Amino acid sequence: MEKLFLFAAAIKIQRDYFAQSFSSLGISKDAFVYETDSRGYFKAEASLASELDGVLSTLHDDIGGNVAVLCAHQSTSFELKLLQNALRYFPNQCCFPSDVILREMSFGDFSSFSPLSRLFRDLPRELLLTAGAYLRCGMDSSIASKRLGIHRNTFRYRLDSFVEKTGLDIRDYHNALLLELYFDLSAGRM
Repeated sequence: MEKLFLFAAAIKIQRDYFAQSFSSLGISKDAFVYETDSRGYFKAEASLASELDGVLSTLHDDIGGNVAVLCAHQSTSFELKLLQNALRYFPNQCCFPSDVILREMSFGDFSSFSPLSRLFRDLPRELLLTAGAYLRCGMDSSIASKRLGIHRNTFRYRLDSFVEKTGLDIRDYHNALLLELYFDLSAGRM
């Protein structure tokens, strides 16, 4: 599954050197998109996330500044906010939105709840119920469709609709965890 890897540095990025640092992981120089002098993104397979920490640690030593990578499903103002906090909480590491939100919460910062809830605010209730059943049934569509009392094709259609409307494919563990955080934080508010 392809992901968006958002990156930010505490200092101005020397683009050629920065891209060259990732070449050992098979990421070409042309894959990088720079949005500012210290921030950008590239797309790659999600499995790359586990290999980035070594590169980021070496890169930090070479450039003399912190770098963070956020492995996300999209790039909105919400993910950019999380990226800035990733630079503070997870310097020279690759992390996921759920990691940053959990770290924020550990410091009593619930500022990410509002943007997270906006992602699900306008969804039809049956799509949220379908997604919730999917999570609570161990991400097993067959069990979840039985629990909801709907045909498995109806379930699949609703799950696909959820993914399409949110851009959040919860068949991926980290995206599922993000939805679970939303459910936990909004308990009693829905």
